[in-house]
Amino acid sequence: MFWIFYFLKPKVQVHTRDEIYETKQRLYELEEILPKQFLRVSKSTIANVAEIYSLQKSNLSTTSCAAFRNSHKQVFVSRHYSRVLKEKLVEMRMR
Repeated sequence: MFWIFYFLKPKVQVHTRDEIYETKQRLYELEEILPKQFLRVSKSTIANVAEIYSLQKSNLSTTSCAAFRNSHKQVFVSRHYSRVLKEKLVEMRMR
């Protein structure tokens, strides 16, 4: 399972490995119903942490870039959410 949720006014796009869907649900609503492996990584993005392959700090800003396994897709992780994401990645790797 590989899903990324992006907020693009007025809808939310759901990205899988191969497809893109749209939903009218808001990100905060999705946060409440998605399994715990999904985490908000920026104001406009929720990502499936279980599918993150790497996390690299950007040289030009305070954001990081998360890459997903078996996919070309990447998302930016804002500074506000990076600490929680790193903790979640460590927690999931320990299992």
